[in-house]
Parts: sequence; structure tokens; C-alpha cells
Amino acid sequence: MKIAILASGGNSPGMNNAVITLVKSAQLNKIDVKLIYDGFQGLLENKFYNADIRALENFSSRGNVVIGTARSKNFYQIEYKRQAIKNLKKQKIDVLVVIGGDGSYKGAASLAKLGMKVMTLPGTIDNDVASTDSTIGFYSSLHTIVESIDKIRDSFDSHSGICFVEVMGRGFSDLAVQAGIATIAEAIVTSENVLSIEEFVAIANETKKNKKHSCIFVITEKIYGINGFPTLDELAKEVEKITGRVCRVNVIGHMQRGGVPSATDRYWASMMANYCITCIKNKKFNRAIGEERRELVDVDIFKAIQMPRKHNRTQLANEFQKINRI
Repeated sequence: MKIAILASGGNSPGMNNAVITLVKSAQLNKIDVKLIYDGFQGLLENKFYNADIRALENFSSRGNVVIGTARSKNFYQIEYKRQAIKNLKKQKIDVLVVIGGDGSYKGAASLAKLGMKVMTLPGTIDNDVASTDSTIGFYSSLHTIVESIDKIRDSFDSHSGICFVEVMGRGFSDLAVQAGIATIAEAIVTSENVLSIEEFVAIANETKKNKKHSCIFVITEKIYGINGFPTLDELAKEVEKITGRVCRVNVIGHMQRGGVPSATDRYWASMMANYCITCIKNKKFNRAIGEERRELVDVDIFKAIQMPRKHNRTQLANEFQKINRI
């Protein structure tokens, strides 16, 4: 048996732990391993390398992914998928293991349709993979956001300011909602809970009336500045004009993808990786590995990509917005 491992899409802290455990568990079970650098694009470019486990271990506390990750526009085309299969067969690969998010799962499933055996691990900070309760990297990213907002709060408390804080999530709400609850944000804005200028002003005035020094709005990316909505900068200028208070925008950005992986992400990355190899050893292929209610699970990959998208937590966001304005 011979497997190949790649990471796809955006990096997420904990991916390295998944790679390390995949390699070690495979070696323990007498399964040969190849690493594919730079995701599906690297697969198309034949970037196959032998795994040096001692070198890999040096990256267990890093938020990068040592084998690299990349998106590939070419991979959407059938001729390139067929080329990927040819490259895998040339390397005598029996199973391709893909670490990534929803798009990466669909890429893996498309290869499975062409006859390649695949396995997937949920590596994305967005926590938007429907077949698992949590994804590798989510909790590390959440910690980074909370730490950043705490520092922003310190600053804006000092001069009674208002701040729009944009977080990642590709329109999915888990990072914004959980960070907003954790940091006592006065508003938590998701794609299902979009607020107007008038609503932001009303919240700012209400919290000031309640003698709160600062006002923090936590907002999921890819909402404002598109589909006819004003940009966050435009919102901030208007809110500042109406309230007479300093109002700024802070985009936390790619810090959310880096830094030391949390213990939780390292744990689940390792557990899911080992479980993946167990499935392969037992000839259980085309499975999406995840965790449900703190137990490891595997779901048919074709079923996994068809599962309904997780619900954005609008009700929870609204409940804590009311609590946090007091």
C-alpha cells in the first residue's frame, strides 16, 4: 500500500500535526508515503517527495503547513483531473489523502469519481465543513482573533471609541460569533445578520448610555463592500460623523492563519490523522474524517460534500448582542 498526502486551500494551524501523524502512523502500519507539495497544483506539477519525519517534526508548533498549500484553477477542468490521476498512477499511489476545506473535499471527490481512492481531513479555520463538528485550525484562529480584539478593546476603551473588527470565515459565522461572545462584543454581524448604519449608530448610542467606554463590532468578511452594501471604511466614517466619536476599522487579516497551533487543534489533527490511516489499513476508502460530539467519525466523501451547509448562528449572535450591550 502506498499513499500520498497533500494540503489544499488556505493554510490552517494544526495541518503540520496532521501531516506528521499521517506519516508516522502509515510507517507504523508498513504503508509507504509520498508528500505532495503545494496542493492540487503541486499534484499537477509532479511535486512528489519522500517524507523525512525528523524534519517534519520541527514544524509541529508552527501555524504554516510545511508541505505548502495552493489553490489550482486548472483543477476545475476535467483534462487536468485526468492528468492528476496519471501522475498518481505513475508514482504507484493507491490512496490520496487531502487536508483542506469544503473546496478541497470537492476536488478529492472529483478524483474519486474517476476511480482514485481518496481520504479527506478537515483543515480550515472557517469551521464550515458540514461533516465534522470542528475543523483543524479553527480554535487556533479563534484564539488569535480573541487576543487581537482584547488589545483593540484596551485601545478603544482609552478614548471612548468605536471599532469595526473584520474577521475571516468567507461569510460563515463561527469565528465571528464565538469571538464576539468571548470578547463581549456589542454587535456580531454575519451574512444572516447584516446591520445598517442606523443600527450601528443606535447600538453605539445605547452602549454609551450604559456607560461603556468602547464599542466593538465583530464582522465576518465578505459582507460589506459588495452586493450594494457600503464598505467598512464608509460605515466607520458615517458612524463617526453621526456619533461624534472616533470610529475605526481593524481587519485582523492573515494573522488568523498563523501562529502556534492550539492544543485542541493539535490533538484533533493527530487523532483524525491516525484514524484516517486505520481506515486505509482496513480498506475503508473515500471517507471524510471528522469528529462528532467529541468522537471520531468517517463519512462517505460523496455524502459529505452533499451535506447541508452548517447553520450560521444568527440566533446566538442576536442573543449575546443584547447581553453585551448592558
